[in-house]
Amino acid sequence: MADRANRSILANATANVLRLVGSGIVVLAVPPFLTRLLSKEAYGAWVLLMQWVLWLGFLDFGLQIAVARFVAKADELNQTEERNAVASTAFVLLSVACGVALVVIALLAWQFPHVFSKMPSYLQQQGRIALLVMGSAFAFGLPASTFSAIFIGLQRNNIPAAVSVGSKVVTACLVIAAAVNHSGLAVMAAAVALSNVGSYISSWLAWRAWASGVRIRISSASKECARRIAEYSSALTVWNGAMLLISGVDLSVVGIFDYRATAAYGVAATLTNVVAQTQGAIFSAFLPASAVLSARGDDGKLGGMLLSSTRYGCVTLLLMGLPLLISGNFILRIWVGSEYAAQGTAVLQVLVVANIIRLSSLPYSTLLLGTGQQRKVIVSPIAEGIANLVASVVGAYFLGAIGVAIGTLIGSIVSVAFHFFYNMPRTSSIAIDRPLLVKDGLLRPLACAIPLALVMILHFLVPQMTVAILLSLAAVATAMSLFLLWNYGLLSSERSRLQSALRLA
Repeated sequence: MADRANRSILANATANVLRLVGSGIVVLAVPPFLTRLLSKEAYGAWVLLMQWVLWLGFLDFGLQIAVARFVAKADELNQTEERNAVASTAFVLLSVACGVALVVIALLAWQFPHVFSKMPSYLQQQGRIALLVMGSAFAFGLPASTFSAIFIGLQRNNIPAAVSVGSKVVTACLVIAAAVNHSGLAVMAAAVALSNVGSYISSWLAWRAWASGVRIRISSASKECARRIAEYSSALTVWNGAMLLISGVDLSVVGIFDYRATAAYGVAATLTNVVAQTQGAIFSAFLPASAVLSARGDDGKLGGMLLSSTRYGCVTLLLMGLPLLISGNFILRIWVGSEYAAQGTAVLQVLVVANIIRLSSLPYSTLLLGTGQQRKVIVSPIAEGIANLVASVVGAYFLGAIGVAIGTLIGSIVSVAFHFFYNMPRTSSIAIDRPLLVKDGLLRPLACAIPLALVMILHFLVPQMTVAILLSLAAVATAMSLFLLWNYGLLSSERSRLQSALRLA
């Protein structure tokens, strides 16, 4: 049973990572074109529009996660009617959210030129139209997200992953084509909207083909089911609101106080978002698995899952983050050009450090969602969100764009401190050994990264170091870190399992 659960987690995590790889390739492929085809002012307006549209995701009020969690639990307990009621009720609620989103997007479009008064006037008008087009399409995606949530709850993440990657590829091609033809922001927005609508239709067709056993009928929706979903999602709404303050308003703050740096901040944030989204893709696979263990009342296995996932998460964060810290300027120059690199390198480095700190506690947050304990620990996301917003606004006022990045760093420290000293002592159903979590979950992988950290420090001390020397030192340090990871970062039992898996492969 345990082996089957582990295989399920691995398969879903792999599907999520492949989804991220496909999406990440698209996300990384588009900026080099847009930064060279659009003016800095126009590209700055585009990234602001994308952030504002993504705000609408807040209006799902955590229902998609709730569907995945309740479907997984009902499926484990063979409660077919309960499973169908959850999916049907969520679809109705998300349809209502779609109507709310359409009103919100109209208000945002109305206020767009007033918020970004430093934006050129011709971009303000184009931005209004683009926001209405993209936002309306995104709003209709809220009820469609029920189909993806069903597959996640059934632990068949490969299907929504395939739909997502296909949609991202189509979006990228259409947006680049519009930019090449100098069609303007409104046409680029129409390209995004068209691709999104195609993905909603694909999700519906996939549900009809492979998951129609989970029936969605308005008659199956119930007030009791809505109450339980709302009870579960209320804390998620607070969490999502806090996340909006943490990572959803940074570009807007930059656009208000330091509009000329918006484009450079946007490219730096894109790279750090790839790190964050990769972690999210990996650990979202633990949500239904932890819901199953919670249904069985297996506190010990949940504690073991937390320890191992925290260690693996820290390893992946360091493997992704340290190269960006060491070679950030070189990467930005090759990717989007020297002008963006000059403005964005320092922002990128601060954001990478902030995300490594903040995302080290992502496994714990995921297990809280899986075990339904998010209501007990809503103080920490609120504290982080407020700290992040206040520090970012103050930082932007005095320091510009780099001040916003520093605000994100301050918020990440507040978040981890609250998790360890406030949330974990209040957590039940997960056997948490905090000293062991720090020792084996965090310090063990950090020790493996010492060679790369030394190269990073040397690079800061000797900034005139040539790229060839820097890359050579980084290659040697990487080999040393991988050696330490294998011999110290992994436990002996984990090395044995990995060796067995490699032999079978």
